[in-house]
Amino acid sequence: MELQDKTYVVSNAAKSLGRELSMHLANLGANVILAGIEHVELDNLLGELQEESEGNHKVVMLEQSKEIDWLAIMEEIQEEYSTLNGIILVHTIFTENRSVYDVSFDEFNHVMYEHVWGTYLGIRTLRPMLKDERDAKIINVIEPSFEDVFERNLYYTVTGAIEALTHSTAIELRKEDVDVYALSYRPSIREGESPERSNPEAISTVMSILSGSGKAPTGETIIIN
Repeated sequence: MELQDKTYVVSNAAKSLGRELSMHLANLGANVILAGIEHVELDNLLGELQEESEGNHKVVMLEQSKEIDWLAIMEEIQEEYSTLNGIILVHTIFTENRSVYDVSFDEFNHVMYEHVWGTYLGIRTLRPMLKDERDAKIINVIEPSFEDVFERNLYYTVTGAIEALTHSTAIELRKEDVDVYALSYRPSIREGESPERSNPEAISTVMSILSGSGKAPTGETIIIN
């Protein structure tokens, strides 16, 4: 399946992996809706995409846990595009405390609210826009964390919740031929390296899913080592 003239929403598009995914999509001829809260960075990325590709790209402000923001994106899609072909939710999970025992209720609630409730909201709101079910893809991409905190802070807890939501959503949307995936890292990251680094294998996996060449079963978590 060609990605030319297909339309995709990419959340956290200003982050390292979101940025790389957006640029790959644009270079393959897709229309990219850049979503996030970093207005300046998103505008700069939009300028780059417009210079290097011919797609109809757009910036939208999105705080993932706010339904009003998702509704605004839906209105933008209805006005600018004939349909939506995919939703790529990039999750950067971060907590101040590295030990799960030191996380406050407010921090726990904020992280879960953003990534789990926000994912549900996004899928619920934009699902009606995925009109060509044969091409429709929803992908949760969970960025890595430092290895020494991988299983001790909220990273693993939130990752598990996103994966469970992906599985249950896939069962429901399978009736409508909409494929849902979770893509999760398991790499080692040393101190001094960024947890937001891009990963060529992860980007390649996302592109293979969108193009239809990937063989990963819907609803399952794809592990990138």
